[in-house]
Amino acid sequence: MKILLKQDIFEKLMQDNDFDPYSLAKKMNVAPSTIYRIMNGDRGVGGELIPKILKAFNFSEKDFDKLFIFSDTLPYDNGSKEVI
Repeated sequence: MKILLKQDIFEKLMQDNDFDPYSLAKKMNVAPSTIYRIMNGDRGVGGELIPKILKAFNFSEKDFDKLFIFSDTLPYDNGSKEVI
């Protein structure tokens, strides 16, 4: 199971709260590069970032599903490779 950020909601919340990656990073106490990597999909969100993101937008744990979804992931070798 993997937790994914709802990118469209995240970006709208940034806009609505007048955040750019630098101001959001400062509010979350992370490096701006972390915000850029999240926005570009180069970095997932984990146990450390989830509460910081929720807090930055004044959400509680109950609001988790407004910003995040659970996604089933397949293992790397899931048997779907073609054998030649």
